[in-house]
Amino acid sequence: MPQPLPARISDDGRVATWNPGMTFAAQVLVRVRLADGGVEERRSMNSGRARVREGEAIESILAEEVL
Repeated sequence: MPQPLPARISDDGRVATWNPGMTFAAQVLVRVRLADGGVEERRSMNSGRARVREGEAIESILAEEVL
């Protein structure tokens, strides 16, 4: 199970920032609450910043497991 990274999520939930050095993974999973209330996980590069569309909100950033 991926582990959540400490992340700062903006007040509106559309932008998250984190320290990319907290994991060796090249990608992270962004858990997103969709406009219709559903939840989706999206892969993103471990750049330290993620943004989602209007009407969506980031719930957490998860470290991708390194195999």
